[in-house]
Amino acid sequence: MGDERFYALRPMELLVREGAMRPRRAAHRAWAEANPDAWMGADAASKLADGLVFVARNPKQLPPPPPIAHASGAGDAALGAAGSAGARVRAARPWPPAAPTPTAATAACDCEDLSALGRDYCGRTTLHGLKYVGDQELHIVERVFWLIVFLIAVVAAVYYILFLYDKWKENPMIVSLSPYATKITEIPFPAVTVCNMNRAKKSVVDEILLKGSELENNLLKDLCDINVTKGEDKKSNDLNVTGHWDTVQNFLVKVGQPCHELLHVCRYGGSDLKCSDNFNPSLTDEGICCSFNKVQRDFLFRNPRDLSDLNVSFPGKQVDWTPETGFPPHTPSSASPMRPVGVGVHLGLSLVLDAQVDEYYCSTTASVGFKVVLHSPVETPKIANMGLVVSPGEELRVGVRPRISYSTPQLRGIPVDKRQCFFSGEHPLMFYRTYTQRNCALECEANYTLKQCLCVLPYMPKDSKTRICSRNDESCALAARKEMEVNVVEEEVTANTVLKPKCNCLPGCSEINYRTYLSSSNIAPEFTFSTDYIADSNLTYFKKNMAIIHLFFLESQYTSHLKGELFGFTEFLSSTGGLLGLFMGFSFMSLVEVVYHITLRLWCAVRKNRRNLHLEQQSNVNMQPAYAIYPFTQ
Repeated sequence: MGDERFYALRPMELLVREGAMRPRRAAHRAWAEANPDAWMGADAASKLADGLVFVARNPKQLPPPPPIAHASGAGDAALGAAGSAGARVRAARPWPPAAPTPTAATAACDCEDLSALGRDYCGRTTLHGLKYVGDQELHIVERVFWLIVFLIAVVAAVYYILFLYDKWKENPMIVSLSPYATKITEIPFPAVTVCNMNRAKKSVVDEILLKGSELENNLLKDLCDINVTKGEDKKSNDLNVTGHWDTVQNFLVKVGQPCHELLHVCRYGGSDLKCSDNFNPSLTDEGICCSFNKVQRDFLFRNPRDLSDLNVSFPGKQVDWTPETGFPPHTPSSASPMRPVGVGVHLGLSLVLDAQVDEYYCSTTASVGFKVVLHSPVETPKIANMGLVVSPGEELRVGVRPRISYSTPQLRGIPVDKRQCFFSGEHPLMFYRTYTQRNCALECEANYTLKQCLCVLPYMPKDSKTRICSRNDESCALAARKEMEVNVVEEEVTANTVLKPKCNCLPGCSEINYRTYLSSSNIAPEFTFSTDYIADSNLTYFKKNMAIIHLFFLESQYTSHLKGELFGFTEFLSSTGGLLGLFMGFSFMSLVEVVYHITLRLWCAVRKNRRNLHLEQQSNVNMQPAYAIYPFTQ
């Protein structure tokens, strides 16, 4: 064989790779046992056979060939047969073999890896049904059946999840009763505004008519809506004369009934109050009225110094109370706005009002008496069309039940168009510091009237430079007011494409309103009653001009309304998980399995396949002819 004897092991290696090595190993073991002295001794027979395998599988670690001693005929025959087999293999497969094309091999292996990865996921996943889909021992019909069942479960789960999502988006809020009762000492006593229906005192009017200025006469006509001739109309409505707020305010204060004359007796919480210290003049749509328990203007308006002073005074410490934040911590009980003392008439607010019937010159209605309204301490009331009417000679009892609305902080995450209310700061007002629906509506009315008529009515919020509407602007102002009150929340477009005001005055998410329950009776002239009510007036005058009002709470604690999430993200997530678990056995760990198989496990499988392919290519390229370590000759 010449030098070919040194290549006798190469076909053996190929045979080992093709699974045909076992017969050759047996023949070589027999030869080694028969010729122990020819090599290394009898104890080396098994090592020789194992060494052949080692050499065949690891040709790079082949030791240098030892010197050849002698060979027997059996050895020549055995290795000659091996050489003949190797020659046949070399003829069929040339050496060294050609390296496989990397692109084609990698693509085939990647496809096989993805298929194996899919079967591995189906066999390991916790999702119900998929293990039957990936089980290759089942019949194809069984696997298709489980695949269809799994897809039906997925469709059903998605359908109900979409239904759940619509519910989450369309009905996110619920108004429920709070589990905790609200004590009356935690909320303020309602602000009370009282107005005399008389717009101007007769004694003052007589003085104006007798020796008053032309300006005062013109303002009197505007105030009392006195009919004038056509020639006088233009003159009496000179905008340069009557259009300034200071002029109008001074006139209203002059002709109106002051608070110390309107309020005859005041009692609160079982104790006497000095009416002039606790009731302050306030401007309303009824004129200048008297208000109790309103917050001072620094806490009511954003720019209080733009408004002229109405000579207001507030007893005790003033605090910045709002419906959303409530009273500041550690607020003393004597602070203003005042809080209720207790339940019943004797612990409420009792007032004796003097109508001064003989001083009536013009009234806002067809009767004499008073208008009373209860409102939040941070609001400016509209009393002309919404106030309670009290006649002289009448005793009125007003039971108060607050309606308290609070909101949970989680409600801020719901869009405004879904929760239908505003938190503080979400809809800032131009003039008022605290957002309430009534403050928003009044400010919107002022802005719309100013835009339409270039002026505002006296009771509307304004700055010191805004012009006050006069009689010439009355029709425009009334039309703007009507349009605004009809469209407080929504914007509408009429048939003639006139854009009506859009106020977007939704309720506050936290508000306090006061409901009233009324009962009244006439003061009987033949009976005498407590001198606490009569004070320094005589009985005859009292029964003709005065009325008694009692305002009090009916209960010591009330159930508030709580606005919260009906269906938040946590509920949506738990309901979604329940549906997925019901239909497919899906859980958070199932999601982790999916992510793991399509990312980490896929990456590891591809990386391992490419490394093995690279090693195989290097082994085929670098493999050189090996020396046989068996002593044989040709």
